[in-house]
Amino acid sequence: MGSNTFAFSPLPHVFTIPIIFSLLSIANTALACNNTTNPSYNHHTKTVHENTTTNIPSNHYTKTYINYIKTSCSSTTYPSTCYRSLHPYALKIEANPLKLCNVSLSLALSSAYRATNTVSKLLKHNDDLAHTTEQVVEDCFENLKESIGELQDSLAAMGNLNGFDKGFQVSNIKTWVSAAMTDGQTCSDEENYMDGAVRDKIRKNVLKVLRITSNALYFINNLNY
Repeated sequence: MGSNTFAFSPLPHVFTIPIIFSLLSIANTALACNNTTNPSYNHHTKTVHENTTTNIPSNHYTKTYINYIKTSCSSTTYPSTCYRSLHPYALKIEANPLKLCNVSLSLALSSAYRATNTVSKLLKHNDDLAHTTEQVVEDCFENLKESIGELQDSLAAMGNLNGFDKGFQVSNIKTWVSAAMTDGQTCSDEENYMDGAVRDKIRKNVLKVLRITSNALYFINNLNY
């Protein structure tokens, strides 16, 4: 027998059974305590914790952001157009006035692009336009292109607001957006000189540009910087 080997004498049967029951009792007690104190064993607690940290905050913030858009749009000239266009971007806007201005300008630019494309197609695919109507539509097309450039300038400036001259930068943005409004309004005023079918197609698109741009300008005018 080596020096590291120990020999045990068999225990009498009279002691064996009580010892076995004692060991089992200790093991069960330890397991019960472990299940109580270790969260990994408490599946119900873990599930509630996961729902609390994911679903509830997400729903809460989404509702908060949508309410922010509702409140912000309620004071604009065209609140229904404002809410319909902006609420899909609630999570992007959050409750941030600067992000609200950026998204509003982006939507105004997109609507100007769509209106310009509509007018361009009318010019290309309507060879039978009356001379007066064609001239007016071409003028409208040029005005919409100018509004696109002005909205692009304002959006670029809005994305780079910094430094001590923020007031000057915001003033330039207001000027560009106002100019885009004027160009769109000029196109709208010329609709009276267009043929009926052409006028209806252009009016719908130009009206959307004017309303979304007007709302964007409202947010910019009320931006604190």
